[in-house]
Amino acid sequence: MKALLSAAALVLLAATPALSAESLSLVGTWTGERDRIAKVEGRRGGLATLVITEQQGRTFKGRLKRANATGDEEENLWGAFSPDYKLMMGSDEEGTYMFMFVNAQTLDYCYSETGPSPRTVCARLIKQP
Repeated sequence: MKALLSAAALVLLAATPALSAESLSLVGTWTGERDRIAKVEGRRGGLATLVITEQQGRTFKGRLKRANATGDEEENLWGAFSPDYKLMMGSDEEGTYMFMFVNAQTLDYCYSETGPSPRTVCARLIKQP
């Protein structure tokens, strides 16, 4: 039984691709449904589209577009990630992003903004072909 579990673990490790700055490109369009709560506007959802326009080493920049009933909004953002991809952060002119790289096609993010009208939003984004 122990040999079977060891063999299964080895197969799983071999099947999991190693990630490195050279092999992972965040450049492209990522989309998904977001869920947000805000002090003033309350709860709302909608489509989020993250477009990464440039990546150099472990830094990137792009923009995030959010669909709203009152009209779409788009903001520039800048980010960086640790060598092991376990820690990814970003910022725009008002708040802070946290990213979690799920796999080569999936990126989770949460955003937080403080001040008189705080808000927090999270989404799972899928990289578009």
